[in-house]
Parts: sequence; C-alpha cells; structure tokens
Amino acid sequence: MLRSILVALDATPASAQAQRLAIEMAKRRDAEITGIAILDRDHITAPTPVGIGGMAYKHHLDQVKLEEAKALLERLEKDFQQTCEEIGATWHVVRGEGVPHRLIEQESSRHDLLIIGKDTDFHFDVDPETAEMVQRLLRENSRPVLVCPEQVPGDGPVLATFDGSVRSSRALHMLMLLGFARERPIHVLSIADERETAEERSGYLSELFEKHGYQVTRHGIGSDADPTDIILSLADAFGATLIAMGASGHRPLQEFFLGSTTKRLLNACPCALFVHH
Repeated sequence: MLRSILVALDATPASAQAQRLAIEMAKRRDAEITGIAILDRDHITAPTPVGIGGMAYKHHLDQVKLEEAKALLERLEKDFQQTCEEIGATWHVVRGEGVPHRLIEQESSRHDLLIIGKDTDFHFDVDPETAEMVQRLLRENSRPVLVCPEQVPGDGPVLATFDGSVRSSRALHMLMLLGFARERPIHVLSIADERETAEERSGYLSELFEKHGYQVTRHGIGSDADPTDIILSLADAFGATLIAMGASGHRPLQEFFLGSTTKRLLNACPCALFVHH
C-alpha cells in the first residue's frame, strides 16, 4: 500500500508534471508527500576558463547564479506547499545542498515511491532530453521510480513487461502491492525467442495480478526483435499511460539500464515509466 511519496521539485517541464501527478496521487491514496529541493552548488560554480583578470567577474557571476537558484527553489517550494494545501494533501519539504542523485537516494529510503520528471537535474539549464541524473536513479535507487514525461499521464491502461527474471518479477510485484494502478486495465507482456515461452511467462504474472484484483490481458510474443521497439509499439496500440518494468536478465532490456537505450526509450516514450530493481 502506498503511504509516502517523494517528488523532486525542479523547474523543468516534466518536473512540473511530475509534481502535479504526485500531489494528485497522494490525495487520492491518502498518502503523505514530500517535495525535495536541491541546490547543486558545485555544478553552478564549476570552474570554467577565464581570461586575465576574469576570476573576480566569474566569482561575482557565480554568486548571482547561486542567489537566482536559491530564489527559484524557494518559489518552487512555495508553489508546492500551496497546491498541497489547496487539495488537502499532507505535505513536507526537504532542502538539500550537494550532488542531487545522492541526496535523492538517501531521502528515498524513507518513502515508498519516488516520482520525478524525465528532465529533472536541478541545474536550471533545461535539456530537452532525459537527464543523466534520472538515468542514474533508474540504475541505482533502492525504491521504485516513476518517471513522468512532459504531459501528465492519465489513468489509462498499464503495460507491464515481464521477461521471467527475478528483478522483473519483483518490479511488477511491487507495482501490485503499491496499488496506485489498481483501477486500470493491465496488459502483461512477455517477449522471448519462442512464443510458447513468452506465453508461459505472461501467464505467471497475469495470474498474480488477478489474485490482487486487477483486470488483466496477457500477451506472449515470440520474437528476436529489439524489445524496446515492441514495447513502444504495443504501448501506443493499447493507449498505455504507464509502462512498468524491472532491471532485466534479457540482454537488450538489461542494456536499457546501462546507457544509451535508457535515453532512447525515455525520450521516445509518451507515457510514464515505473521501474524497480
């Protein structure tokens, strides 16, 4: 059962949508919500080449940027507080200074779920692609992560991907136990070289979802194509608003958590992504 949500407070488009989603989810599930605001001083004041006599100017510019960042974080905190109070959500704010992913990992241990925008980085220089910090959290964070795109996903179907591995099974079981997708149709997808294997795997998890009261449709696909392409295609076909997956033993999906494929799927995916290890 979902009792505590941590959401990153940043100014990027996807971060704003993540905050809205987190607040709505907290209210609906009667869960506490904590916003985390981080000042990454080292990034803001990182050394850069300067000309003769330029150090004094750089120091002044760094101070200006730091004050602007602090002011922005204060506005984000105030807006978060106001929105939570308007809908009656129980809220908290945590402030930190340091390396963002480390502070989030530390704070996550006190919560059931982390919700974050796909472009969140606390650097205040918006990158239209997925932030490196988000990719690190997907690989390393101990709690489930819900990554939000630029548009708030609705309460449409969930595409739950299962490859037969322990981690994949654990991720989908966590989704069931948290319960925030309980009212949605669930499509359980398994992909394997042999269709019979894929159908058998999808059957296992479908039975467990059904025991937890979910409405389930199973899909076993025999294919050696890139699983990422299949997942994106089916998510579009089903009108999915959430894709759920775990760190996988299937090599193409395992590579998803190691680098370039992570960025590709997150940037191409029009819906939210739930990941757990």
